[in-house]
Amino acid sequence: MSIELRAALEAIIGAALRAADPAEAIRRHVRRDGESLVMDGVTCDLRAFDDARLIAVGKASAPMAAEVVRLLDDHLSCAVIVTKHEHLSPDLRAKLTRRGFTLIEAGHPVPDEHSLRAGRAVRAALRGCTAQTLVIVCVSGGASALLVAPHAGISLNAMRAINDALLRSGADIYEMNAVRARLDRLKRGGLVRLAQPATVIGLILSDVIGDPLDVIAGGLTNDPQAHNVLVGNNAQACQSAAQAAERLGLAARVVTTTLRGKAREAGVQIARALLDADAPPTAHGVCLIYGGETTVTVRGNGKGGRNQELALAAAMELDAQADPRTRPCVGIAALGTDGTDGPTDAAGAMAFADTVRRARERGLEALDYLERNDSYHFFAPLGELIMTGPTGTNVADVIIALRLSDATATQSTMRHRLESLP
Repeated sequence: MSIELRAALEAIIGAALRAADPAEAIRRHVRRDGESLVMDGVTCDLRAFDDARLIAVGKASAPMAAEVVRLLDDHLSCAVIVTKHEHLSPDLRAKLTRRGFTLIEAGHPVPDEHSLRAGRAVRAALRGCTAQTLVIVCVSGGASALLVAPHAGISLNAMRAINDALLRSGADIYEMNAVRARLDRLKRGGLVRLAQPATVIGLILSDVIGDPLDVIAGGLTNDPQAHNVLVGNNAQACQSAAQAAERLGLAARVVTTTLRGKAREAGVQIARALLDADAPPTAHGVCLIYGGETTVTVRGNGKGGRNQELALAAAMELDAQADPRTRPCVGIAALGTDGTDGPTDAAGAMAFADTVRRARERGLEALDYLERNDSYHFFAPLGELIMTGPTGTNVADVIIALRLSDATATQSTMRHRLESLP
């Protein structure tokens, strides 16, 4: 592993995360023009409303809400903001608390009693809506667990047990949210129906492949009566990653933004694709970018997440297949853009062609850790976990597969280009 390789991976990851910034996403798609709110060409006359209410749910809810408050502060009568535990920064907490808004930190990926309290708070905030009420709903990844309002006869413990079983089963987000939505009165457009006859506008930061409104957050605003605006998604993050790679002189390509399936299988496929990829002679290397969300079927009792498991499988394939002459120049980084991969404090992990060898020197056998679903404890002693902390956003996962030219001149040029990147 070369210093330039790791630095290039980190720079490209940074570009992807900046593109997913939730406040910037709102600014790109929503603006205030006098007494009008303009969203992707649709104009909403604020003079038609007696009051405006804000509901923001998801891992990016706080920065999204803060941006809406900036636009509509003089019109808002109340707001409920629900995010994941430890995802609310001190400055945003102070800013939103000063306005007297309701802030709730709740459980994810399994709902907790705070998720239930969030459901009650949202239902209370939507009581008494009239045709002169404007409801802005900011939706981002994680909302399905963070906000729950179970149908009569369904307990929180039952919802938790079902969520836990789904997580361990290897079900993907489509399957999980289809089940979650049927248990909850706010999902499948229930929030919109509860707010009737108000005007409801959904601002959606998508963490789901293909951006289906019926799947994102369990379809909170998926109702014909709502006007939904997609403000950000995985494709934008992947494209920004590709642009950063190109600025480094790499031949970059977004292979897909619909990556699905088992994490370990995806890791093997991505490693093989990287080793087989051709780069033009004028490029300093090749960069393949993947977006989406894989799954893990948990059979062991280890600690990890889908991105760490993908990286571990990729490391094993690189160890087996990489040409010894190019080993220092090959690496793969896989991360969740929310900064938390599974039930861990890591966003994901990096895998290099010498990762398995260095692990073996420490007495760590990669296959053993893979079979135990214990990728976290494999990468931690190697210093190859990606530790971003909570990012305040969520547009699913991004995987960067990078192969640099091994020429000394290329490495010198790469160092110079890295210094010029933000």
